[in-house]
This record gives sequence, C-alpha cells and structure tokens, in this order.
Amino acid sequence: MYLNLRLSIRMVVLLLLAGCSSPQVTKVLSPVEQIAVDSERAAGLANDFRKKVRFVRVPRLERFLSRMGTRLAGASRDFPLERVEVKIHYDSSPDLRRAFSFPGTLVSLPLGFLRQVDYENELAAGIAYELGHVINRHLANRIFSGGDQNPNQVAMFGDSSVFEWDRDERARSIKVGTELLYYAGYDVRGMASIFQRNHRFFGNPDTDSNQKEVEFNVREAQRSRSGLLPPVKPIVRSSEFIQFKRELGRVQGSE
Repeated sequence: MYLNLRLSIRMVVLLLLAGCSSPQVTKVLSPVEQIAVDSERAAGLANDFRKKVRFVRVPRLERFLSRMGTRLAGASRDFPLERVEVKIHYDSSPDLRRAFSFPGTLVSLPLGFLRQVDYENELAAGIAYELGHVINRHLANRIFSGGDQNPNQVAMFGDSSVFEWDRDERARSIKVGTELLYYAGYDVRGMASIFQRNHRFFGNPDTDSNQKEVEFNVREAQRSRSGLLPPVKPIVRSSEFIQFKRELGRVQGSE
C-alpha cells in the first residue's frame, strides 16, 4: 500500500510538471542550415523566374559575373556559399528593368544596368546590394511568412511584386553590400554611385522617379562607408572587366 501511494504521488507530480512545462523551443538554424532551407523553399520561385525572362546567353559574361558574385559572397562570414550564379536578363519590359535575387543563390542583372556601368566597383556594388537582400533574408521572410504559403504563387512583377523593398530593407542591404565590397577589395563608393546614376534598376518602380528615395539610398550608402578606412589599391578596371565591357557591347538587344 505504501508503495502504491508513492507511485500515485509520483504520477501526479509528473503530470503537473508536464502541464507546467514550457512549449518546445524552435531550433535556431545555423547560417548554413538557414541558407539550405531558404534555397530549397525558394527553388520553385527561382525556376519560375527562369521561365518567364529571357537571358543573355553569353557564357563568358556569366562566368565573369558569377566569379565576382562568389568573391563578394566569400567576404561575408555569415554567407557560406561556394558559388553565386549571376545572370543577365533582357529588360525591354518595364517589369524587368530592375535586379532580382533569390536564395540559392541566383542574382539576375538587367542588361540596361550593365550597359551604363563605367567602373568595376559599380558592377560589384549592384551584385553586392542584391546579395545583401539574400543575406538579410528579405525575400525569404516575405514569401515564407505565411507558413504553408506556396512560393510559386508569389507575384514577382507588377505593382504587387514581392521585390518592392521598403526603406528599412534597402538600408540593411546597402550596409551589408557595402561591407562585402570593402572586404572583397572594391571601392565602396560604387554603392552610392549605382543609386545616383542607375537608381531605376535598384529602386522601387513606384518610386524610382522620387528624388527623396534616391537621396535616402545615397545617404545610407555614404553612412555605411563612413566607418571604413579607404581601401588600399581598390579594384577599378581590371583587364577582365575591360574585356567584359567589350564583349557586352556586342550583345544584341535594347534595354
């Protein structure tokens, strides 16, 4: 009887502890694990993008851009990717006159932007800014915020595009992108330059003519570089970049 009483008390205590225990804590993913999850979930959206746009099919141009993207990504300790794929899309349609980036990592730059680039740090800044969005998980947070939401149903183009970044998102990506430029050996002034000279490719379509938004992006780029020492012998125009521009000039098609 004494043994049965002890067993009964023990069962009651266990039940009480079970009822008072805190909910199971969700596992915090490491950067590597988070990138893998984001990449898998966004694969459908990235594939849909590949089907809906027309790419410039010049392997040498893609290899140069992808090497640059991988170099920039390698400058971040929190972005452990072995390779970044950078492509060029034709942008005759207004919806395509901007850059796109997906976890995985795919970055696609509009042909019009590349035609206007004069310096290598401007090209690197365009890629670094898009990598900033990936590192900050801006797209991932939007398309996965609904839990079971199907990424394939997310609008990529038009007024309801998921790529319409707000000021906070842009500021965060400018900061991260500037750091990538700096540690990869590029002149960080390229970040401010792409907004001053080519802002329509990296701003919101609804506000790309709004001077206040352009000024905001430029201020954030200047603020992000304020604490960084001037780079020693930054990359300006490498021989590979000069060859890239020459070959780009032979690409047929309008902006």
